[in-house]
Amino acid sequence: MTGTDIFLKAYGLMNQAKTMAEIYEANRSVCKYVHSTSRGHEAIQLAAAFQLKPYDFVSPYYRDESLLLGLGFTPYELMLQLLAKGNDIFTGGREYYSHPNYRGDDKPTMIHQSSATGMQAIPTTGLAQGVQYLEKYHTKGLKKGPGGEMPVVICSLGDASITEGEVSEAFQFAVLKQLPVIYLVQDNNWGISVTASEARAMNAFEFAAGFKGLHRVQVDGSDFEASYSVMKEVCDFVRRQRKPYLVHAQVPLLGHHTSGVRKEFYRTEEDWAKHLQHDPVPKLRKKLLASGINEEEIKKIEGEATTLVTSDFAKAVASPEPDPAGIEQYVFAPDTITVEKGTRAPAGAEKVIMVDAALFAIRELMEDHPEAVLYGQDVGKRLGGVFREAATLAEQFGDHRVFNMAIQEAYIVGSTVGMSAVGLKPIVEVQFGDYIYPGFNQLVTEVSKSCYLSCGKFPVSMVLRVPVGAYGGGGPYHSGCVETTVLSIKGIKVAYPSNAADMKGLMKAAYYDPNPVVMLEHKGLYWSKVPGTEEAKSPEPSRDYILPFGKANVVTEAGREAIDNGESCVIITYGMGVYWAKAAAKKFNRQVEVVDLRTLFPLDEALVFERVKLHGKCLVLTEEQQNNSFAEALAGRISKNCFQSLDAAVEVLGAMNTPAVPMNIGLEQAMLPNAEKVTEKLRQLLNS
Repeated sequence: MTGTDIFLKAYGLMNQAKTMAEIYEANRSVCKYVHSTSRGHEAIQLAAAFQLKPYDFVSPYYRDESLLLGLGFTPYELMLQLLAKGNDIFTGGREYYSHPNYRGDDKPTMIHQSSATGMQAIPTTGLAQGVQYLEKYHTKGLKKGPGGEMPVVICSLGDASITEGEVSEAFQFAVLKQLPVIYLVQDNNWGISVTASEARAMNAFEFAAGFKGLHRVQVDGSDFEASYSVMKEVCDFVRRQRKPYLVHAQVPLLGHHTSGVRKEFYRTEEDWAKHLQHDPVPKLRKKLLASGINEEEIKKIEGEATTLVTSDFAKAVASPEPDPAGIEQYVFAPDTITVEKGTRAPAGAEKVIMVDAALFAIRELMEDHPEAVLYGQDVGKRLGGVFREAATLAEQFGDHRVFNMAIQEAYIVGSTVGMSAVGLKPIVEVQFGDYIYPGFNQLVTEVSKSCYLSCGKFPVSMVLRVPVGAYGGGGPYHSGCVETTVLSIKGIKVAYPSNAADMKGLMKAAYYDPNPVVMLEHKGLYWSKVPGTEEAKSPEPSRDYILPFGKANVVTEAGREAIDNGESCVIITYGMGVYWAKAAAKKFNRQVEVVDLRTLFPLDEALVFERVKLHGKCLVLTEEQQNNSFAEALAGRISKNCFQSLDAAVEVLGAMNTPAVPMNIGLEQAMLPNAEKVTEKLRQLLNS
């Protein structure tokens, strides 16, 4: 394609974007869902799109409709998402306009990303991390150009998002590892109603200077010729040199922030006039005329754009709405692990502690699967995890597969989105449950929603290991349980093993699950050092042992006579609660059954309800603070489903409702449940 052809193509697409914005504005009652347009940003977006190949990756942001047009998507395809129609090829009517995702051979891959400003920087940097890994160590999984050209990754951002801490985490990692990623920052001087001077001390170009090794360039993003030249140079550089780059493009904002936050709410006529002077469309029109393209040909291009957009809008408006019957589709990708396999207690097998069971499971998985990688704080060769949960793995598999991370929980969690999208299987760690919160944004906003909002195209296959629980003097920031917080997120699975055999079997199941899994691992059970937890040790299961999620286990049975006489009860619990419950049960004459949930989502409701109905009395036991906990929610569910079989109200016992676990061991013990407190609760329940 010649230079003139590229200019003509760009002008046609600019006019499509311009006409789309005009039609949306003229049909506000029809275009009822909140949306942004690319007016003012068209030149830089098209310049970027024209550099991309089908083997590349790009994460557009919510104003990037021109970029999508430049990649070859039609106005009709974009409008289906604008109107939340059932035939929306990206999300089936579930997502905002210009929130695409795409997996195909004809266009660059686009993972799903959210509207949370700047949040796409981490998953997209994770893509570049995955590309680099495939490029260096697992080349069969890497898509390249026909001549062996290497892929690039573009992450598109608004300049206001640069103030986000998670963007800095992405930049830091990209520079540290020298990843093949381009951060395209479009600066229109506004962050909704906040101007640059109000919100940030410097622009993205100036900010990038602080990241040693991040190449950077500025461009007038309203000038297509200059933008095309810069984007070509940058993409060619990254394609060859495999180093990160930031492009700071200054652009006007010619539309509203969104259809719901209109320019007249916060912008003056003077503001508007200044931006209008830099409209990319008349700028490119003037250049076309100067290059010898006649007025008639230009008007023909403008007319064709109007005709196409008008026709596509009518088709989109007439297209069907989504079928409400499909509302629950794609919450999870289908899981193939449905039955227990392998040998749980092989003859002659030595007992292992829980922390070793996890270590051995991951070692076997990494031996069998070269796509498996493990990373987190201090898990590398020098230490092997603060609990030695990754000991020797880096020596065996190398620093490229088992490596340390900075204190960047958000990056650790969110990068798995991109890693998973290129076919890797990340197993990542947050050092303590109390430190999951910096990563919570990515877990909620990106990881959990990706499968659902991409209609199954991008499930995030990852395992997040989270050591939890009190273990004697750990204090306020190393002793917390976080299951209620994690279970509030829809779209993830949660395991909570209480013994070594379950740990190994559930770790294997978590790995083979195509969905995000959080493994909550109790530190007090890791080595069975806490009195009364010796039974957390178990014979090491066979290499092929897998324990499916959603299968609870009766670990202590009540006697038939007590059940028949209505003198029994059941404790529903998990984690450390299993050992408090078992110790308390011994003080009653086979009157108490103990059920270990093993996984909290999916939950084995069938077994829970069956056992509660059998006994008629139930105690739900948790280590978490009791008020508003998962345990209380479960008690409510049990009450509703087992109401006619209950002989007493469902009881709950958890920790005291303090904001944190105290450091002093005596205070910690006073706060937490224990066997004595469980015993007293059981006496009250059995005598009720």
